Amino acid sequence: MVRVRENSSEFGNCSRVKKQFRLALLPFFQGIKSRAFHSDLVSLFMRIKALDQVSERGKRQVYYGMQTAKGRQLMKRHSFVPEKDLVAGFCRQATFNWTTQQLDVSDFNPGLYKVPKTATHIGVTLGVLDFDFETLEYSLSLSSIHFVALGAGVSSFSLTPEQVLVPAHVGFVVLGLRYYELIENEVYAFKKPLGVRVLDVLV
Repeated sequence: MVRVRENSSEFGNCSRVKKQFRLALLPFFQGIKSRAFHSDLVSLFMRIKALDQVSERGKRQVYYGMQTAKGRQLMKRHSFVPEKDLVAGFCRQATFNWTTQQLDVSDFNPGLYKVPKTATHIGVTLGVLDFDFETLEYSLSLSSIHFVALGAGVSSFSLTPEQVLVPAHVGFVVLGLRYYELIENEVYAFKKPLGVRVLDVLV
């Protein structure tokens, strides 16, 4: 029974972290309604929590797991939504500078990947998140959406958040991609994101 109570306590903590983390990144997760998304997110935080070597069993925390290189690696490798090769290819061309808070994307060619017939552009959004794993409070600063035209060949560009956010707790660099259809001056977003990735974690 002791082990059951320990597991239940840690699971409850991870569930609360999941809820607030999802709310913090809601602009990226808009349109995702599957149960698998929620269970996968809890599972991610459970794996990170298990890396806590500071707390006793039953009181292990996601925060201490995130202090480990393995924990940060798990976060950066996690696919928040089922994604295509295009997302992985895009991330390989992207680098982020914490000092300038600028994302640089070099020589990305969407023509190398299969895309929906109705999509005319890929919308790219950068977010810098400051997340407090103790109080579960957060701050998020977003960039404007940068549209990459499909069929226009190789593209290079830079993005910065509209407000510089220096993390006081744990910082996350988040990248969101979504297909769009642009018709004259009208913009139509696809319902579900193409991909959401954590590019880097600052502790």
